[in-house]
Amino acid sequence: MREDRKSFWKYENFLIIIMFLVVGLVFLDRLSLGFVFPFIMPDLDLNNTQLGVTVGLTGVFFGLSTLIFASLSDFLGKKKMMLVLFVFIFSIATLLTGIVGSFTSLLLIRVLMGLAEGPVMPLVQSIVMAESSEKRRGFNMGVVQSASSLIGGTLAPVVTVALAVSFGWRSSFYLIAIPGMIVGLILWIYLREPKAVSAHHAEVSVDKPTKAEFLRVFKTRNVWLNAIIGICNMMFILTLTAFLPTMFAGATDYNESQIGMLLGLMGLMMFLSQLGGPALSDRVGRLPVIKICSFIAIFLPVTIALTYQNFPLLLISMIVFAIGNGYQPLILNVIPAESVPRTFSATSISFVILTSEIIGGSAGPILAGILADKISLTAPLWVAAAAGLVAFIGTFGIKETAPAKKRSPKDITVSL
Repeated sequence: MREDRKSFWKYENFLIIIMFLVVGLVFLDRLSLGFVFPFIMPDLDLNNTQLGVTVGLTGVFFGLSTLIFASLSDFLGKKKMMLVLFVFIFSIATLLTGIVGSFTSLLLIRVLMGLAEGPVMPLVQSIVMAESSEKRRGFNMGVVQSASSLIGGTLAPVVTVALAVSFGWRSSFYLIAIPGMIVGLILWIYLREPKAVSAHHAEVSVDKPTKAEFLRVFKTRNVWLNAIIGICNMMFILTLTAFLPTMFAGATDYNESQIGMLLGLMGLMMFLSQLGGPALSDRVGRLPVIKICSFIAIFLPVTIALTYQNFPLLLISMIVFAIGNGYQPLILNVIPAESVPRTFSATSISFVILTSEIIGGSAGPILAGILADKISLTAPLWVAAAAGLVAFIGTFGIKETAPAKKRSPKDITVSL
């Protein structure tokens, strides 16, 4: 018994590390376009609207493939095979981005990337949830989600800009595609197919999922309400990450090192908050964390818009208010997964990501790109601020799902 337990914990920790890398690479590859766009723009003769359209359409196809393939994985039970396949495909799409010669080819390659990356998050998080002990569920899922900020938000702007400066923007895409190939190979060799029933959740049915149960997922209050909040959160994040590099380059006299510092520290604080927020929610509940964090997040784009000409004040503001994004893993992954039967965790997560990507991930960047060209480079910041405000209001309708808060006193006594 003791050996099994040690073996399980060893695999659980390995799983968190490798899935952290998978999610980080998804966002590294996806967000890299915005970070190096100032280099691509003159070379391919593009404008901000075209950047918004590219990011937006990538989000649409990201969302569509999310629900289709993640739901298919719930019915087929072939999560490992599908995850490995999609990791290899989006890595190839990243590499192909370096050979584009026009806006049309860029759009097609990024759409392919969206199709491949869409199912990755729900597949990853459903596998993590199945293999996680109850007391570490929020922490594990938060760690995995936080990779989007550490690798995608913190390292990506520094690494991709440095590669673009040193080797050219095309070579930067060739180089960042390599880690995805390596991680895909590791998954192929070492990842286990998750069991239909976790040892920590024996109450989950092992019967084949039915259509009625599948449709019930979309009627669950927490699922569709998280989808609305997710739309706003995705609009918030993708608008900031897509347009901040261009805004800083065009509206300030900051050099590349200063811009890299601003974006890198913002991503680092988002990473720390996405790591700490879900872990804290395991103890105090999901609701306090999502309400407080979403309120703080509103002030990030507002303070950037008001202080972007004052570097020290801007730096402090971005560090302080970037912690607000700590609620993202709870909204996109943890709460949707906990609100439905375990069998449909990938479906619930994918539905939230689907709506978030198709509406928030497309409408936000497209609208922001148009306003940036028509009004000013700071206009996208107010789009993000409005989205953050709506997200905060939406958190007041969520029902608590944290096991520690839902468990009865009798259950707590027994567990101790």
